[in-house]
Amino acid sequence: MKNYFIKTAVLFLCAAVFVSCSKEEPKPQDGKLNIAVSSYVPYTFAKSVLGDMATLTLLIPPGVEAHAFEPSPKTIKDVKQAQIFFYTSNHLEPWALKIDKRGVMLAANLPQVLPNDPHVWMNFDNAKIMAKNLADYVVKKYPNLNDEIKPRYSTFAMEMESLKFLYSKIMSTCKNDTIYHVGHLAFGYIARDYGLKFKALFSADMEQEPSAKEIANLVKEIKENDVKYIFSEEQLNPALAKTIAKETGVKILMLNTVEGITKQEFTEGKTYQDLMLENLKNLAIGLECKGE
Repeated sequence: MKNYFIKTAVLFLCAAVFVSCSKEEPKPQDGKLNIAVSSYVPYTFAKSVLGDMATLTLLIPPGVEAHAFEPSPKTIKDVKQAQIFFYTSNHLEPWALKIDKRGVMLAANLPQVLPNDPHVWMNFDNAKIMAKNLADYVVKKYPNLNDEIKPRYSTFAMEMESLKFLYSKIMSTCKNDTIYHVGHLAFGYIARDYGLKFKALFSADMEQEPSAKEIANLVKEIKENDVKYIFSEEQLNPALAKTIAKETGVKILMLNTVEGITKQEFTEGKTYQDLMLENLKNLAIGLECKGE
């Protein structure tokens, strides 16, 4: 199993003030592009595709739950000072275009979209398109960077194909086919793409709290199906998952949504590729796939 993983290793007033005070396009910093990104999804894609060509400003700080984020005057200032502002989607970040209409949405022209799940990057074909949208926009604006960006994107695309291969190979060997998730509706793409069932206690935007009946039904189903593992998320309060684990005798494994990461993960420079490999490893353990 280990060999598989080794293979890939007051806001709008403020906005108006900033617009009126910054008619000229912001200048690069230290010869690099100055780019603002909404969340860790465009941040990690930009890191992969642009590398050291850009200085990135991450608007949703590490450790902050992405769905609960509210832009501040500093957020607006950071966007206005950037040459380019990338965000994921209008569904996930409805505030993006409200603070700057120059924002570039990465989740455009995606063929693999689920209607009720905005976590589109959990599909590797979608991830490739999002990274390409980013690369194409930068090259269109700065054609002189094409020779540097093109090979970096090609490497990223090949890494996405490797991840697809690994997920397909490992998920096809699993004893269990249901992801019991004490978290939000963020892994529907993985379930769809690899023939799994996905049961989450929270809605996609985290606004709908699970009822006592829903929790009781989940506990009952876990017991009846002799489930050994449930999944949760690092940035959620662990109390509910721990309560369910204690009630059912299961163990808890973590899945990462990528949209928001911990301060430690950010410091360690964890990439989309790293996080999706960690997700695969925990899914393989939790679903009792061969090799685990």
